Amino acid sequence: MGESNLPFFAFVDETGNTGHNVFDEVQPDFLTAALISRGNFDAQYGTHVLAIATKLGHSALHGKELGVQRIESIASDLLALLTTSKATFFVSRVEKKYLVVTKMFDSIFDSGENAGVSWHHYNMRPLRLLLTFKLSYLIEEDTARAFWKCILEPKEERARALLVEVCQALLKNISDLPDEASRRTLGNALEWARDHPQSIQIHVDRKIARQGHFPNLVAFTNLLRGLEGLSKRFKRNVARITHDQQSEFEKTLKTYHDILSTASDDEIRWAGETYAFQAVKGSTFETKEDNLSAGIQIADVILWLYHQHHKNRPLPSGCQTLLQYVFSNGWETDFSFAGVEAAYIQNYLPILEAPIAPETLSRGQELVRQFEKDRLSSMAQYEVDGLAPFMRPKQLIRDDDILS
Repeated sequence: MGESNLPFFAFVDETGNTGHNVFDEVQPDFLTAALISRGNFDAQYGTHVLAIATKLGHSALHGKELGVQRIESIASDLLALLTTSKATFFVSRVEKKYLVVTKMFDSIFDSGENAGVSWHHYNMRPLRLLLTFKLSYLIEEDTARAFWKCILEPKEERARALLVEVCQALLKNISDLPDEASRRTLGNALEWARDHPQSIQIHVDRKIARQGHFPNLVAFTNLLRGLEGLSKRFKRNVARITHDQQSEFEKTLKTYHDILSTASDDEIRWAGETYAFQAVKGSTFETKEDNLSAGIQIADVILWLYHQHHKNRPLPSGCQTLLQYVFSNGWETDFSFAGVEAAYIQNYLPILEAPIAPETLSRGQELVRQFEKDRLSSMAQYEVDGLAPFMRPKQLIRDDDILS
């Protein structure tokens, strides 16, 4: 089979997995790196990686064990190997504190469950991101810990009680927000959730679903989405994803892979954004000990360097060149306050600063008035039928009605 027809293989390593304890100050980030090759990197280049490791008196490459100086001594060998193999990379950071804030916003402010939230404040991505940042100003560490305990609580009654406590704690700090619009929007939503916790789907009864909250599942989902984009761009399938073996989340990772790889390929247009649930159709997922996978070993070395990079630690020229290859031949997702803010400014600031035509402004103002009317009506209707907003028939909102 010619190189142009070879499918992609991905080899994944991770660091910073603290399980339930996302508040570990020593490991504030969860990091992932994946080497993506045309064809099976282990089969094609396993002997090359072993030869490089043997030069250092090792049987395998591990970034933490090698350290900067020994990686520097083999940097040219690694760069030559990456260039020859035409390797592509995925690198990812999930800032755990930012993850908690996004989980809190998604859990409490979903307009399909919280009748106190207007449709546009949750469903329009620029507004949702902005309000998520605003929410972060209200969160004290005790509140964050209480919320995390809430979404992992196996007993439904206790989860609802914790939700009420969280909402009350956030409302206590609502005056910290500098603008009246945010105080009103977040305050109304928090009061409604506090008073109607039974409408907020905060509790899940399966352990595998609760594990979906953890940083490694966020990073893994981002990887699968990225692989799907890579597959479409180069018109070649993803054959296999090989993940560093680890017992705690192995079943959950496999389940997520199965769900996304067998999902419908239909695209959904919603509030100015296009979503597709299917990713890496036809691929397989496996876990393997890093000593048995050359691809995982290279991902491990790159991940260790990436970690040093995010710690702002100086790296010698060879190591810097390796990272430059990675950033130039792949993609990075930075799911953090700083990363999301930078992406927000890049993607939305030109739109927000652009002049608005009078007719567009008028149409937008009318939509906002309608959303507020719907919010008040939904809250009143809940007192009658006790149904969450998503359980009632809603008028379809067309994309051409939404300001983009």
